[in-house]
Amino acid sequence: MRNIARLLPLGGITLLLLAALPATAQYYDGLDWNQSQDTLASAVGVHAGEIGGAGLAFRIPLKWYLYVQTAGGVWHVEDDKRHNLGVSLNYILRQDQRVRLYLTGGLGYFYHKERLDDTWDTEENWNTGAGIGLEYLQGRRWSWKIDLAFVHESDDGDVRLSPQAGVFYYW
Repeated sequence: MRNIARLLPLGGITLLLLAALPATAQYYDGLDWNQSQDTLASAVGVHAGEIGGAGLAFRIPLKWYLYVQTAGGVWHVEDDKRHNLGVSLNYILRQDQRVRLYLTGGLGYFYHKERLDDTWDTEENWNTGAGIGLEYLQGRRWSWKIDLAFVHESDDGDVRLSPQAGVFYYW
């Protein structure tokens, strides 16, 4: 009997949460990927990844189901200089109101020049890869995305599974 008495508060809380679900659904703002009035097509944001580049990023639709994304950055200090640029294509496999599932593939160029003692050590790397990603529309115009891609690195020939992430604002 004591065990049943302990479960009653838990059951009450569960019923309250279930009752609140329809009420919270009424506050949905209606903005989603599938709206024809505001398509949320182009975006600007930041991205970090081995094939997509790291830094400022832009997303532009080629078709409603195919996006091109570019990202890159420049970081310079006195003895360390880094540049990168990445271009990737995102092919949408499935899209609902707030979530996109897509295939991604791309090419990234990474340049690193560093002063060691009195000489400069330069390293260039071309990465190619492909994988799968998920983008979530958070709020009215903000989205975040994560990818998991197999990346081929030209400097050592390794193929690795590498995550990528980004945050974007759609206009």
